[in-house]
Amino acid sequence: MKPCRNTLKINFLKILFFLLASCSILPNIAFAEDKIQGKYEVIGSIEKLKGVKQVEMTEFFNYSCGHCYRFLETSKKLRAKFKDKLYHKKYPIYWGQQTAFPAKAFYIADKLGLEEQFTQELFDTNFKLHVNIFQPRVIQRLSQHYKIEQEIRDGMKSPSIEAKVNESLALANKYNANETPTIILNKVLKVTPSISGGTTEMMTENLELIIGDILGYN
Repeated sequence: MKPCRNTLKINFLKILFFLLASCSILPNIAFAEDKIQGKYEVIGSIEKLKGVKQVEMTEFFNYSCGHCYRFLETSKKLRAKFKDKLYHKKYPIYWGQQTAFPAKAFYIADKLGLEEQFTQELFDTNFKLHVNIFQPRVIQRLSQHYKIEQEIRDGMKSPSIEAKVNESLALANKYNANETPTIILNKVLKVTPSISGGTTEMMTENLELIIGDILGYN
């Protein structure tokens, strides 16, 4: 006995409904990672962000980078908003004909509790005074201002300081930090000015959105 046309039509509609329902579910599965708002590149497992209580914001910066100079100021907004829920870790990097002197000075000053002031001074010297801060004499003069000449001299020859600088470069290479600042959030998301829209301000707003979403991601 052949099935009637009505039965075939009903079966076809059931199959069609099932296929449409499946299609409506699949995008939610495929784009489950989009639960975190903002613009970023995924470099790790989004699942690792679930339930985190603190966001580690790793920053790779260069002392000749205008975006990095601006981020000195705009990043304060992020730290003020998220307080102890945000851990900001910085790595100085350099390239081309640039020298390692500012990067070494960063770690020496950090050890002395002067990193923030010394970093600001180096950026100001580069952008306001238009002095090449990759020259050793510039670091020497700044060390005199902060009365840390001996510490700078010793630190420049220190194997441990050299190791820290090399670690910065190795990590930057690992994360393909070819643009500065490059921001890595909990080793999972990568954010840069170009990814965010082009400016430091846009990147900071983007980071504020992403970090807030991560802290609420369960």
